[in-house]
Amino acid sequence: MNPDQIRRQSESAYKQWCEQWRKQAVENGKHEQHSFEDFRDSGFGKAALCVANGYSFEENIETIKKHKDNVDIICCDKTMGHLLDNGITPKIVVVCDANVDYERYMHKYADKLHNTYLFMNICGNPKWADNGNWKKKFFFVNKDVLQSEEEFSKLSGCKNIIIAGTNVSNAMIILLTQCENQQRNNFFGYDKIILIGFDYSWKLHGNYYAFDKDAAGKDKYMAQMFFYADDGTPIYSSGNLFFSKKWIQEYIHTFHLPVVQCGKHSLLQIGTAKDLAYQMSYTGDRPKAKIIRALKDEREKLVKNLNNINYTINDLSKRQFTSFLKSI
Repeated sequence: MNPDQIRRQSESAYKQWCEQWRKQAVENGKHEQHSFEDFRDSGFGKAALCVANGYSFEENIETIKKHKDNVDIICCDKTMGHLLDNGITPKIVVVCDANVDYERYMHKYADKLHNTYLFMNICGNPKWADNGNWKKKFFFVNKDVLQSEEEFSKLSGCKNIIIAGTNVSNAMIILLTQCENQQRNNFFGYDKIILIGFDYSWKLHGNYYAFDKDAAGKDKYMAQMFFYADDGTPIYSSGNLFFSKKWIQEYIHTFHLPVVQCGKHSLLQIGTAKDLAYQMSYTGDRPKAKIIRALKDEREKLVKNLNNINYTINDLSKRQFTSFLKSI
């Protein structure tokens, strides 16, 4: 994408919200800061279903209920309650927004989160971290073109850093993969990352959000663009949603990520939309996954040992040369 456009977006957001972000980074920094390393390669041999709050989530709720036990479910803040209301427990909830409404989207479910991990932007609404019987809480700092991650990491003590992705939906994909600077990665190691609710649009006369018709008027004032889906369905979008769509689409294509789009009318084009039931029925090779993880652990130990050996050799060589210089 155009670097100038990304910088303008970042500068505008920082100027508007920096004071609140600073205050909340300090407040969230009071929690114990756990490393992401607990989750490295944890998804080998499995599929993850990422659930955003677009209308296709609501349209496919019965399919998700039927196949929920076959995948790890990752959701954003506003979808958490809808999942729990339908008997679906997400493994991870991702919170990014400094103002996402705790009273509306979490308070009712605060005692139902003992099997769910919280992954939260260090600048996010502190009420989400301060409340709830979460299984464990993890924080991250967004890395952007302004290098604001240095400021917020210092304020909070948070060491987990991922690149900023324009919205919480995109952040789910970035969290699982953590690619950066033209370097492909798949941090969690999932065989495939399935998307539903990643619509970046809404249907004419349809719900703006899943289970939410007008989203407090957003279906009116956010209707800035008009498109037709591949099957001719008329859909609306906004400048902000379209920018987010372009950003994550380029991220997925650049790093050749194992992402599967199942929203049939989504603006996010990463191939033909796939059947959600079929994708959620995926069964990977878990025994092979265990072997891969063990080999990667062994490789890390060998690399660490090699680095220690090289350091020792270099140190001894320097000392030997210093002794030579002193002797002449």
